[in-house]
Amino acid sequence: MNWIDGPPRRDIQWPDPEGAIEVTARPGDAVFFDRRIWHTRSRNYSQHTRKAAFFGYTYRWTAIRDDIAPIRASDWPGQLTPVQLQLLGGAEDPGGDHAWGHDPATTPLYRWLKERGFLDPANPPLRP
Repeated sequence: MNWIDGPPRRDIQWPDPEGAIEVTARPGDAVFFDRRIWHTRSRNYSQHTRKAAFFGYTYRWTAIRDDIAPIRASDWPGQLTPVQLQLLGGAEDPGGDHAWGHDPATTPLYRWLKERGFLDPANPPLRP
């Protein structure tokens, strides 16, 4: 299923979907979950401002799917290393799901890790 019904307007009360679980957390808590799980936030009726940071981690060959302007090195002249650019989801010539290519040797983070001896030979990268 790729859709959950919701209210037609925000001011209409709507029942939770079947099987919904409320996650409550205290200030400073971290909640980890598979981002493929249907999730949403609820209204904040307290007097305290709440902030959240959402980090999605995935394989390096998966391209960003958010509707945001792509990050390009030309937007940050001389400020981002190739590794930083990769970790921020940028590529000068995005190409679908393989924005950094299929070959690990052409991927900035892979090269950085290899140069510093941080790769485990027992876990080789996928071959192109």
